[in-house]
Amino acid sequence: MRLPEYVERLGLAGPVAPTFETLRRLHLAHREAFLFENLTIQGGGAISLAVGDVERKFLDEQRGGYCFEHNTLFAAALRDIGLAPVTLLGRVRRGPPERWCRTHMVLQVRGARVHDAREHDAECWLADVGFGGLGLLEPIEWRDGATSIQGGIEYTLRRDDRLWVLSTRDANGASMDLYEFTDDPQTPWDVEVANHFTSTHPESIFRRTLTIQKSTRHERVILRGDTLTMYRDGRPTERAVEPSRLAALAHELFGVTLPSTLLQNQPDSAAVARL
Repeated sequence: MRLPEYVERLGLAGPVAPTFETLRRLHLAHREAFLFENLTIQGGGAISLAVGDVERKFLDEQRGGYCFEHNTLFAAALRDIGLAPVTLLGRVRRGPPERWCRTHMVLQVRGARVHDAREHDAECWLADVGFGGLGLLEPIEWRDGATSIQGGIEYTLRRDDRLWVLSTRDANGASMDLYEFTDDPQTPWDVEVANHFTSTHPESIFRRTLTIQKSTRHERVILRGDTLTMYRDGRPTERAVEPSRLAALAHELFGVTLPSTLLQNQPDSAAVARL
């Protein structure tokens, strides 16, 4: 892991000791530094999860990626600083429940202890730098009923029988479940299988629909197909994007130059909604 280059890319200074404060700083800085995008998948390319390949894409090419790439890189950095992330797989709660499957990667991080205002020691955290615009900005405590307000959005982690569920409530009061997961550790090949399906299956949303997303502590910008959604301090606005404006908007909002091949054959929003 090219840890010094990674930390420099995040714009951080100072020690990277295995503490909660380091975990929190890295998590937020990673979210603000890298785009969530599926340009490689949309262009027909393969997604490698070898750490060296992800480093080249994120650090050398100044690119972003999707959940498996983001959390693979983040986990490698945590290991290098002395923390021990455990890889888990979850189901995104989008579309009909019978189509939910384990295609999202998250991390359980133990050992980064902090004593909080509720007078107890928290030492286990859900970390996830790869869920796109609506994802966590900072880790959330691994505890049933844990809540955290981040960028105007309230996150809640709850236990639902054998499942853990992460949900959100925006500043307008609208609530939704993001994803569910269990706490059984996944092997690297479990992750490879999920990555292969998500990046290659013809009905995967990442194959069907172009998306570019970015997050800061004040604003979240989500371009998905022909829809642009923006959250400012937790309040969403949404508008349709004319196909003729897609390339200009990608460059203006994200600094991304879209190849002409990616502007063709984008499905309409009704098709996306059925996924």
